[in-house]
Amino acid sequence: MIGIVFDKKDEASYNVASYLIEKFEFEERQDNIYKSKEKGDIVIVESAVELTNAEFVDSLGFSTVYFLSKHESSAGIGAFTTHATGNWRPSADLGGKPKQLSYAAPLEMLSVLREESKINMGISATYEATHHGPLLKTPSLFVELGGNKKTTQNKELAMLLGDALWQAIMQKDVEFEKVVIGIGSNHYPQKFTALAIEKGLAFSHIFPKYAFYNPDNSNNTDMLSQAVERSKIKPEMAVIEKHSFNAREREEIIKRLNDIGIEYEMV
Repeated sequence: MIGIVFDKKDEASYNVASYLIEKFEFEERQDNIYKSKEKGDIVIVESAVELTNAEFVDSLGFSTVYFLSKHESSAGIGAFTTHATGNWRPSADLGGKPKQLSYAAPLEMLSVLREESKINMGISATYEATHHGPLLKTPSLFVELGGNKKTTQNKELAMLLGDALWQAIMQKDVEFEKVVIGIGSNHYPQKFTALAIEKGLAFSHIFPKYAFYNPDNSNNTDMLSQAVERSKIKPEMAVIEKHSFNAREREEIIKRLNDIGIEYEMV
């Protein structure tokens, strides 16, 4: 079964879920603890907690979980996004646990990103770096709309995102070149997004430049082993944005990748 999880208090999340339920004629599930509707092997679940704390999802037996969420941006730029979850550093301000990554769903994220990029409404589609909770063993991804109040509340955009998500879920065989992890760039890794859309690189976890150091100047390259291990499909390569790091930092990253036994490529 595939799970789609939404939060009724999140306007973008609720609008996308409501559209999917109505358009594709989801029906009430019988004898179920959670508020949920089903169509074939797809189940839409209303979360009673904020999505970043929705660890209960691991108990539902889904093969993959899509979280519908608003996207928040300090710059107020509207966007469609997708990302894996987890915390790189020894803090967990938005759910999950410190220095723990969830299992990513790289092919599903690639498919969602491709479909989001086809929406011709003057709003960009982008990966985000791995961040926040919930911490799950079930492969999962966030599918988001927002960046500002106007975009978050736009029902037409919610419907378009719903259609994009449905198309992505229906694509049982996703064409891709390689499954990879991304290392470097900022929270919105434009280069990695372009490599995904143009060359079919399916990113699982993305370790951004800002997550490299902790306040005490220690670094988090030890987390790269989790980035490789915790993925629905194991990555075969790391893609490093060269200019995100100085020579010493690159050496530390490469040493860690060599210890893990994964190839890398600079872009």
